[in-house]
Amino acid sequence: MKKSAFLLFIIGLLLSCEKNEVNSSDIKQLGYGTSFGMCVGYCKNDMLLKAGTVIYSRSGWNNQVEAIDCIENLTQLSWDSIKKAVDLNEFFLLPQIVGCPDCADGGAEWLEIENFSGKKSKVTFEYGKAPEELETIITALRTQIEKGINCEEF
Repeated sequence: MKKSAFLLFIIGLLLSCEKNEVNSSDIKQLGYGTSFGMCVGYCKNDMLLKAGTVIYSRSGWNNQVEAIDCIENLTQLSWDSIKKAVDLNEFFLLPQIVGCPDCADGGAEWLEIENFSGKKSKVTFEYGKAPEELETIITALRTQIEKGINCEEF
């Protein structure tokens, strides 16, 4: 009797354990950008996405160009689509640097994600060479950042 009660207790304990998996609905905000070190002009393009808002930023390495920022609305459909394009469990396992970003002026890309519990991670990689785990979201973010490439110029 004691053995079966103990066994039931252990089974109940195992079944009550929660997995520590993170899903895309946990994303509070994400940032994406590109940069080129040996560059004159607008060498850095960044984008910050949150529910309902996207902020585009372009800047240089010095004061030769004036930084440009613009804010646009982001539809809930677009926000949900972008969030679904990343597996957070895989993302948070990636190293901070993949490959040799901006070596020989090849450029760099980065993705930073923060979830609602405050966990934040940034992965930087060679321009045009997204890690396999990030290919889907990086493709979506490249499309999104193109929408803001000419903001505030006219």
